[in-house]
Amino acid sequence: MAFAGKGWRRLDIERAVALALLTAAALFNYRITFTHVAAMFSEPLEDMSHGWLIPVFSLYLLWRRRKDLRAGAGAPSRAGVVWTVFFLALAWFGGRGGQSRIEQVSLIGLIWAVPFAFWGRGVERQMRLPAAYLVFTVPVSSFVDFFTIHLRILSSALATGILNGVGFAIERSGTAIFSKVPGSEFNVDVADPCSGIRSLFAMMALTAAYASLTQKTSGRKWLLFGFSVPIAMIGNMARIMTICLVAAWFGQDVATGYYHDYSGYVVFLVGVLLMIKTGDLIGKHGGAVLRLLRPGAAAAVEPASLAAVAASSAAAEERPGRARLAVYGATLAVLAVFCVKSMMPPPVYDREIFVSQTLPATVGDFTSDVPWFCHNPQCLEVTEERALAASGASDEGGFKCPVCGCRLHKVSLGEKSNLPRDTIIIKRNYRSGDGLRYSVSVVIGGQNRNSLHRAELCLPAQGFTMLKAQRTVINLEDGKPLRARKILARRAGSPEISLVYWFKSRDRETSSHTRRILLDVWDRSVHNRINRWVMVALSVNAPLDDPESIGRFSLFLSELYPRITKLR
Repeated sequence: MAFAGKGWRRLDIERAVALALLTAAALFNYRITFTHVAAMFSEPLEDMSHGWLIPVFSLYLLWRRRKDLRAGAGAPSRAGVVWTVFFLALAWFGGRGGQSRIEQVSLIGLIWAVPFAFWGRGVERQMRLPAAYLVFTVPVSSFVDFFTIHLRILSSALATGILNGVGFAIERSGTAIFSKVPGSEFNVDVADPCSGIRSLFAMMALTAAYASLTQKTSGRKWLLFGFSVPIAMIGNMARIMTICLVAAWFGQDVATGYYHDYSGYVVFLVGVLLMIKTGDLIGKHGGAVLRLLRPGAAAAVEPASLAAVAASSAAAEERPGRARLAVYGATLAVLAVFCVKSMMPPPVYDREIFVSQTLPATVGDFTSDVPWFCHNPQCLEVTEERALAASGASDEGGFKCPVCGCRLHKVSLGEKSNLPRDTIIIKRNYRSGDGLRYSVSVVIGGQNRNSLHRAELCLPAQGFTMLKAQRTVINLEDGKPLRARKILARRAGSPEISLVYWFKSRDRETSSHTRRILLDVWDRSVHNRINRWVMVALSVNAPLDDPESIGRFSLFLSELYPRITKLR
């Protein structure tokens, strides 16, 4: 929208200059975030290879809407300034808190909020979809692993039911699908990568793009986008079924080898075909569906919205000075936050170790031993100190592996290779007279955030399949309720185990990885302090699923807990 008057023509130039200045400032401020996101696009755990196409499609949407953007340009908006300040707060907490994902969300928000503040509601409406589409560049797969177990169980259950329905004798145990039919035996486990969570995000991004290009109304676009979730689940279920069929017809080695590696195309093919067919049906019958979902809703709101934008702009046409305050205010706020954030000194690391660096030799009627680990990749033997000492498998340099003769270490090869050097790990195995074993690990994090991570990320790498994960409360004898996270897991050929863990800092304790991260962000951003965290984990060689086992575990932890935390 072009405004009459010299004051408005001058403001148009000032807005263009301010936008160019903020773009340059944002490129500098978010340079580390761009590097991190590019690395995440290549990270197998995130499976974000489609992320490179997301910004390209967002730019394409802006190019398609270029005429609407010019037509919708109006007076600056104070609401846009408020949103700009909100996303600047996210930029501060994300940058100072060391959380690139929060910083990434702040950038996406500013891409939408700054044009809103400069040119008002008409431009804001056109910027919604191009900016919102960039959310698909945020890597989140490794943060929703709590959801993958439910997807795995659902996908394996549905695949088993359908295969049985068409005449294949398939059985299921947890997430494992197997057949005992002579000549067609196989055993396939629906692991985390096969849960469908990764194809879900890719399919949601593809469906959102397809809906924006093919559907005429926003209601139809949202309806088709909503179908992206079941479409992705059906595609993943088809992949699981074909793997089982190939295993039954050609053997498990073929199914879990060559075919498994390329079966991702099955998800894509089935998903695309279902998306196109669903889009056609919504194009023909979507209006009737939307009327059922939203009875009495207005048939069209676009003209009224445009009229409101025009009226607001016309009312503001006579006040270029007040409008200029919104532009200058938003510009100065962004530049001030970016400058202060870059000039602040780095947060100070809390070096105090507030937990015991040794574990007791006995806890109640449990005696203990220290585990030792072989780092020979072809061996990886795990043994205990008492047996090593008795066998004489030692020299002046320490213990040697009784199997391959290599040097033994107090941490596993994976821990040694993947954790920062300043990470301290203390381990002991506790056994009772009846064979019950509790393996205790205390991981004292270092300055690098990679020192600690959730056990849900470690277990699959160690060959475990997670069957269930939930929060639990352990009532200690002194009346203190200890909130922890409990995982039920199983390794192939071994019985189920339970793992209980929680995090502790000098003055806080939590079982939630998310809460720990948010507390870190707050302390880094507000108090300029990097917390040292400790993770305490106890694995049990039996499920903690009955009152007797839980009560016994509580008694053990009631004595161990204060000796770890130096309470007495």
